[in-house]
Amino acid sequence: MARQTSQVPFGYEPPNGRGTVRGSLWIYDAFEDYTEQELVRILALASGRGIAKAVFYPLHEETVRRMEKRRPVAPYYQRVEALQTLLAASDTDVDYTVEPFEGKRKKYTPADTAFRFLEEKYAAPHFVWVTKTTAELLAGYESFETWIKKIRWFVSGEGGLVTHPRLQAYAHRWDPV
Repeated sequence: MARQTSQVPFGYEPPNGRGTVRGSLWIYDAFEDYTEQELVRILALASGRGIAKAVFYPLHEETVRRMEKRRPVAPYYQRVEALQTLLAASDTDVDYTVEPFEGKRKKYTPADTAFRFLEEKYAAPHFVWVTKTTAELLAGYESFETWIKKIRWFVSGEGGLVTHPRLQAYAHRWDPV
């Protein structure tokens, strides 16, 4: 059977070539006391890496309470409203959305469930942005090794080294930002 070939004009670049934006960045955080500078850093990271969509995933207060075992956080709807106000005030060309999944569940959602939901809903490749504290908490979970192999992580932390042994073992799969 003869092989069919087609010709394209000189200089043609496919519309979904290597240099275009692709994938999704999940920002997995409680968004408690969130500042405009942090938001600008995240959106600049998404823009600089050529990520098509930034997905802000605010955690429900029950999820934060079980994960961090610390003082209570503001109610979910207040944190989401503050985040949406910051996003509306920002001047960015990055496509973003605030994912309401935890707000609909209104209870504790394990990170594994959240990541599976985000993986099914948003386009690959997937990236996740977490704080250093959250990264160390997630590294303690049983499903951590599965997700660190599937998703590229960006860990934001002010000073100090990452101390969790699993994070140190997979240091090639996450970038400090």
